[in-house]
Amino acid sequence: MKPPPFTYHAPRDLGTALRTLGEVGAGGAGGKVLAGGQSLIPMLNMRLVAPAHLVDINRVAGLGGIGREPG
Repeated sequence: MKPPPFTYHAPRDLGTALRTLGEVGAGGAGGKVLAGGQSLIPMLNMRLVAPAHLVDINRVAGLGGIGREPG
């Protein structure tokens, strides 16, 4: 199956990503964050989710992983 139509956003910095998510309405049918795609892409293809917008944060500096600060 093919995913339903959506608008793709690929912000390059955190400010733009947050602004975009605020505009499209993160969660629900408004927008979804694409960070890796291991679960979202199959769900799109099976049409289990149908967001109007996908916000791809893979190119946003500083969001490439999770770390632990000492202390």
